[in-house]
Amino acid sequence: MKILAHYTLTPAEALSGTRTFKRSWYAVSVGSGVLLVLLGITSLLVPQGERGLGVFMIFNGLLFAVLPESVLRWARLRRGSRAYSPMEVQLDDEGLTLRTEASEGGLPWASFAAIQRRSGFWIFRISRSQALLIPERAMDAAADSELEAFLRERKLLKG
Repeated sequence: MKILAHYTLTPAEALSGTRTFKRSWYAVSVGSGVLLVLLGITSLLVPQGERGLGVFMIFNGLLFAVLPESVLRWARLRRGSRAYSPMEVQLDDEGLTLRTEASEGGLPWASFAAIQRRSGFWIFRISRSQALLIPERAMDAAADSELEAFLRERKLLKG
């Protein structure tokens, strides 16, 4: 197998891809925040309840609920309209090689904790906090199916 893909991430794709990659942590944070808000409201409604504790729980719950999206939006705002660097990804029997104008690096297939195809992206997860996101639009249908068959054959594709 030898697949070559060229792409440049748009700021919207970077935001969407990060949401997709971090969706479990995103859901846990938002769910915990909603639960804390509900507990805080319940604490305020109880006649002998501690008002300070209820307000504290509501405040922290709101932080948990809005913080993930706020961090992603702030990063996008800081980057502004600057385009991401054009990238070239080569996928072959040995692993993945990524080239930009400034650098080049590669990883063997064994380096990836999980490889998934979700929400328009190929997600090559290196660790819980690191991944390489390749939009599906970067490859044609034949390359997509060849990569998927290769990863399934090697039992690398999750989900």
